[in-house]
Amino acid sequence: MSDDPSKPLPEQQPPIAQPWYRRLMRSRANSWIDLTRPYIGFWMMFTAGLMTVAAARGSLEWTLPIVYAGMVQLLSLAAGMINDAHDIEIDNRTRLYRPIPMRGVTARSALIAAAFPAGLGAAIGFANDWQVGVIGMAMLLASALYSYAWRGSVMGVASFALIGVLMPAGAIQLTGASISTAHLLWLIPVGGLSGAATYMIYKLPFYEFDDFDGYRSVLHWLGIDTAIAMSWAVLAAALALAAASLNVSGGDLLWLLGPLLYLILAGLFCFASLMNRISYIRLVMQRWLIVPFIPLTMICWLAAAAGV
Repeated sequence: MSDDPSKPLPEQQPPIAQPWYRRLMRSRANSWIDLTRPYIGFWMMFTAGLMTVAAARGSLEWTLPIVYAGMVQLLSLAAGMINDAHDIEIDNRTRLYRPIPMRGVTARSALIAAAFPAGLGAAIGFANDWQVGVIGMAMLLASALYSYAWRGSVMGVASFALIGVLMPAGAIQLTGASISTAHLLWLIPVGGLSGAATYMIYKLPFYEFDDFDGYRSVLHWLGIDTAIAMSWAVLAAALALAAASLNVSGGDLLWLLGPLLYLILAGLFCFASLMNRISYIRLVMQRWLIVPFIPLTMICWLAAAAGV
């Protein structure tokens, strides 16, 4: 109780005005934006567009990269909503900052809203090439299977390995690129291993967050030390097969020189950092130094194969 009767009680005082950026961060609109994982959607969009350009190698209609990038981004937005809606139980304990645990969005509304980008993305794909539409829906299905059934098993890696094969395959199909059958067969191991390595290295910083009941990532069954080594072994296998495929089936290895040199130098830096001490910050640093360059390697590999 205040001694001064003219001074309002604390509950009677007007609320302190929040800066505009704080109001924005707590708004429902921002919750919906966060729900779609926009940074992943942008990364997928940029990768899909460049894959289309690389597969065509100069004989490209300018609309095709926009079409494929738009389809992939829309399906990625839908996948983010589906994943967050399914992960509500674990997020309520380990990721309270996400939109659904913060009560900015409900799981039911997220699933309903996911139908819009999924339907629009599918329509774009089928309108341009029915096989591209099927590939796009297969990528969304692989992501949904990961969220609903495969997250805690080795099949979680398989989901992203499949996406690693399907994304460049869709770019090749849309552009009608004249890539030899031999190179198309190499796409399965190269793309699959690249997708698996992307998943493993991206998930390593979440090692502790995901250690919850049946929601554990497959990385937990390996152990953190083995998981790091296995992730790099899978990536090294993808890079070796990419180079070998061009040597066996034809192609300009110079296209791969830049990303290979970068991954070697960045990899040595990451090794030295993690040998000193494994920490969340260092695993996040490794993720952002390595993960964006894995699809870049696939893009350069496509460009080298398309030039044959």
